[in-house]
Amino acid sequence: MKKTVFAAVLLLAGPLAAQDWELGIFAGQQGYRSSQIPGVDEPKSKPAFIGRMGFSAVDLGPVLLQVTTGLHTATDTIVGTGAGDKTFHSHTHVSLGAMFNVKALVAFGAGVEYRFERLDVQNSGVSHGNDVTFNRPWVRANLGMAFPTPVMKPFVGLEVAVPLVNKSAGASSSMEDQIRSLAPKYQVGLYGGFRF
Repeated sequence: MKKTVFAAVLLLAGPLAAQDWELGIFAGQQGYRSSQIPGVDEPKSKPAFIGRMGFSAVDLGPVLLQVTTGLHTATDTIVGTGAGDKTFHSHTHVSLGAMFNVKALVAFGAGVEYRFERLDVQNSGVSHGNDVTFNRPWVRANLGMAFPTPVMKPFVGLEVAVPLVNKSAGASSSMEDQIRSLAPKYQVGLYGGFRF
């Protein structure tokens, strides 16, 4: 009986282990561009957390082509103004992307994702309708290690992401463009999870 159960577990675990799914979490720091608006400070760098799911769509031998989707929970920061008051700035996004992952002991991945970003600015905790979207491509690169186990592969590594598009704005720009000009300029941190 024990041998039959063991054989059944191996038969079921084999196809599961052969799947090419990935669930991961990015935890790191998010930095912002210096403000070009007179009297407005650069938003303070803050922690950012992104959940991702990926699927390896094409196996090219030593390289996998992976499609990804992500969800960035809100990152809130403070922006100082010339008047001395503080403005609350919130950023979140969902994303779709593609990554090339090199299969090696120390794995490397690079790709592009299109982020549908949402930026919100509030003054004294009251929103003034300053909720804007900023859709733009980002480049991601990571370097890390995977730890093979019979069913899934835990992995951890360093990741950096930068946008390919930024917005400049001055005092005469629209409020929407001023908010977009304060959008994140980089994310750097740890990325880890499981592949199964």
